[in-house]
Amino acid sequence: MAARRKLGVVSLGFLRQPWLRHALWSAGWEVVPGWSSCDAIGVWGRRPVSARGRALAARRGLPVVTVEDAFLRSLRPGDGPPLGLLIDEAGVHYDPDGPSDVVAEISSAPVLSNRGAEALELLRHHRLSKYMGRAEPPADLPRRYVLVVDQTEGDASLMGADRAAFARMMREAAAAHPDLPLLLVPHPEVAAGRKRGMLNAEVVGGARWLSAGHSPAALIERAEAVHVMSSQFGLDAVLHGHRPHVHGHPVYAGWGLTEDACAAPRGSATVESLFAALFERAPLWIDPATGARRDLLETVTYLASITGAARRTGRPMLARGVSRWKRRRVRALLSTGGAPVRFGEGAPRPGETAVAWASRADGDLRIEDGFLRSRGLGAALVPPLSLAFDDLGIHYDPARPSRLEALIAASSDLPDAAKMRAARLRARIVAAGASKYNLGGALPDLPPGPKVLVTGQVADDASVQCGAGGRTDRDLLAAARAAHPEACLIWKPHPDVVAGLRAGVIDAPEADVTVAQGDIAELIPKVDRLWTLTSLAGFEALLRGVPVTCLGWPFYAGWGLTEDLGESRPERRRARPDLDGLVHAALIDYPLYLDPRTGRACGPEDLLAWLESGGVERSRLGWAQMLRHAVRPPRTLAG
Repeated sequence: MAARRKLGVVSLGFLRQPWLRHALWSAGWEVVPGWSSCDAIGVWGRRPVSARGRALAARRGLPVVTVEDAFLRSLRPGDGPPLGLLIDEAGVHYDPDGPSDVVAEISSAPVLSNRGAEALELLRHHRLSKYMGRAEPPADLPRRYVLVVDQTEGDASLMGADRAAFARMMREAAAAHPDLPLLLVPHPEVAAGRKRGMLNAEVVGGARWLSAGHSPAALIERAEAVHVMSSQFGLDAVLHGHRPHVHGHPVYAGWGLTEDACAAPRGSATVESLFAALFERAPLWIDPATGARRDLLETVTYLASITGAARRTGRPMLARGVSRWKRRRVRALLSTGGAPVRFGEGAPRPGETAVAWASRADGDLRIEDGFLRSRGLGAALVPPLSLAFDDLGIHYDPARPSRLEALIAASSDLPDAAKMRAARLRARIVAAGASKYNLGGALPDLPPGPKVLVTGQVADDASVQCGAGGRTDRDLLAAARAAHPEACLIWKPHPDVVAGLRAGVIDAPEADVTVAQGDIAELIPKVDRLWTLTSLAGFEALLRGVPVTCLGWPFYAGWGLTEDLGESRPERRRARPDLDGLVHAALIDYPLYLDPRTGRACGPEDLLAWLESGGVERSRLGWAQMLRHAVRPPRTLAG
């Protein structure tokens, strides 16, 4: 391994931010004060303070290393550390008059890897960009139009372009398309009031500002033309199949993919080679939970998950029916979009949306525990790390539509990269032995021969009440025994019932073996079939390739993937998704996830990584609450 080089800095930001020091360490640099012995001087972009670093490097005869945000950054400007860095030892990518490692990468015409191609497809599918934006365009967007994109005053990539240059850009855009409306795209930091912009709508009569917060892809889709100075919006346009008009000198201009007003030709590139250089080869991508390096595809899947969560939750909410011990976690999950969340049982205030714990209250949105929930039981007061989030119904009630049902029905339209993501996630879950509660524990030895697993449920569980059609665990055992008279019938009561925390204890005379302890994920691969009313265990069996028979209508039944013995199949379930489409809907698109290492939104892969590493959470309740819970007697069912 090459010796680590020392990067001298004069900005305290390099020294005070552990994530930045860790990222540079992973790139082979040890950050040290600039006046000490070092191999190079590090500066951040072309900020005013960076001039001090460049002057120090000149005095000491040392090279300059320029650090900048990568082209995918975060949900919002300044929202925590960036997801990636550009570490340029030759110059900076937006200076057309100097060398740059990033420009050299483009010139080398790199070949996009298979994982890079997947990342590009997912970026397009989820409409991702440097910052989060709503996936849908504004409701009042015309059928065709011309976009002119604003930037912030002092943006280093402008390389001296002033307001007069932006005014000329507006006039040229209007002159080239006199019959189309001119729409101005605000920069998110200008829209938030943190910085000043460069455009003035009064320069061209009839020009108007668009509302802020929309993804570039949502605006580009129907645009006749896109005009930028040096904004990354132009790069987004290239990646989405447009040929933007560029009036400045950004790194993506001059390669034959843009209409360049002043940028000199630099060579030839394809969209794929440009993406490979700017997104796959040049950046250092960082895992926000561990600080470790990761690749582009991992970054894009993470960004897709947190962007999806932010888009769905970006409104003020009143949360009803949420137990006090869950509120801290629920607030963190529901506030991903940056809007406030409060708890109460009254009417929402003006501008608020009511969100309800589905089994306990009513609301415009409904939440419940997610399918990768925690390490530990909810009834033991271990807070959830994921939430089902539904704007139509709730997944366990087949009597009405749910968002999960709609996602499953539409999953056949997913791009190949999304299906491949689901397949990888499914394989990791199986390999890790992950399940909803991840309890662990030893299993008893099982007899040889055919084995059928029958899973019990909590008697008053909402999914049983809504989806089992009045059938009970006793009915389930009797039906399984009748269908498999010669098989070894294995009865697995629900862990909450075994722990004495919920109702549902019954005799099981039909069973040959009762498995009270141990994780369902370890048991499922040992059986030939699973029978259930509506338990999530059926979904976990499908993940592991075990056939499933349902007496009720859980979310995964009725799609052609299970044997369905319930009455009155929901007519909406006519689609025939494959297993990976089901997995994508249920584990990627539907839930919200929280990483316990960061306290921030994440994707299922990140939560699974925490489970794989042996992560454990404990209840945060006080001793009095825990004692009251511990002495509560177990509930049983009579007869």
